[in-house]
Amino acid sequence: MPLSLRLIILAGAVLIIVTILRYIKRRRILMADATGWVCIACLLLFIAIFPDTVTWLSGKLGFQSPANFVFFVVTGLLIVKTFRDSAKISLLRHKIEELTQESALHDDECLGSTEGTPLP
Repeated sequence: MPLSLRLIILAGAVLIIVTILRYIKRRRILMADATGWVCIACLLLFIAIFPDTVTWLSGKLGFQSPANFVFFVVTGLLIVKTFRDSAKISLLRHKIEELTQESALHDDECLGSTEGTPLP
């Protein structure tokens, strides 16, 4: 693996870790959501520090170059992360709909009980 690619991977991993730590410090991301990004950054650090392992593994799996293997792995991880985030967002949207409906029913009950008689 070329030294330039190793340096780019290392810089990217450090940038991810620094950004995540800043977001955690400012309470802009929950620790549970940051865990996946930290794992991806640690994997990138491993790849940058131990390129011989990546070279060996990419050769065993039939990749033409270790760079292709790295891009494949990172793309796969990002697809999985995106899918998990989409699933969480979908559940949260469903919960918001339920809470909105419950709130509307609660408001309707409160208004009906304070006025006493229904409007004509």
